[in-house]
Amino acid sequence: MADVPLRSGGSDEEDWAAGFETYAGLEGGAGRSRATAAVRGPSFRPVRGLAVAVTLLLALAAAAAVHGLIADIDAFRHSGRPLLYGGYDAQTFHLRDAMRDRHRSASNLQLWAMVATAGVFIAWFHRVRTNVDVLDPQVCTMGSGWAVGVWFVPLMNLVTPWLIAREVTRASGGPGRAGAGRPDGSARKPSLTLLNAWWAAWVASKVLLVIGSRLPAADAKTALTHGTSGIWISIDALNLVAAILATLYVRQLTRLQERGLAGVAAATAPSGV
Repeated sequence: MADVPLRSGGSDEEDWAAGFETYAGLEGGAGRSRATAAVRGPSFRPVRGLAVAVTLLLALAAAAAVHGLIADIDAFRHSGRPLLYGGYDAQTFHLRDAMRDRHRSASNLQLWAMVATAGVFIAWFHRVRTNVDVLDPQVCTMGSGWAVGVWFVPLMNLVTPWLIAREVTRASGGPGRAGAGRPDGSARKPSLTLLNAWWAAWVASKVLLVIGSRLPAADAKTALTHGTSGIWISIDALNLVAAILATLYVRQLTRLQERGLAGVAAATAPSGV
């Protein structure tokens, strides 16, 4: 599919973010050189390949969440058992140690799944943000470099990526450039339901993770506490829901951008072609 140039030049943020994709081995599309990009400006770059990779990794993250959910439900079933004989009960302490081992194993699996998914997801996120400079350059208020950097800024990463994603979603399904909207001139308004639901689940899981990491797995009277086990069950359930909703959102936005490119190409094509 032909590139649709917009303007010449690029910011330092855009160059840094593009370098992130190159470092990750995810540079795709037409394989433009830096010199070519400086002359021709940003162009639409295919997102389907990255979307497929993100979808597969999100499936891995969902499987890891299911594994953790099973381990924590089992821990919850054995929680609340009192310590006998003046605070020592070999069977109860064995259950506590086994629960900790299962929880540690499940947590490590989820951590590695998250790390593997995060790199590819951020590369996809940066690419869809960059494509907006072709589809509808007037919508986004933050440079494309923020689509990468903001994920590594504490607290900001709980809000700003959602703001960027909201603008990208609207721009991908909006009127676009040069009358690329509907025949009556009205703007398409893509649904933000998937984005909002995914982000709510993701943020809630991170808040509960902070809470859960500060709760003891056992207290002076019981080997396993109901409260701690319940928190971790909630975290795993939210991680599972977030992975599913993120998958649906990735597919939604990928389709929107592909349709948006078709609209821009049709609007900018010479008359009679």
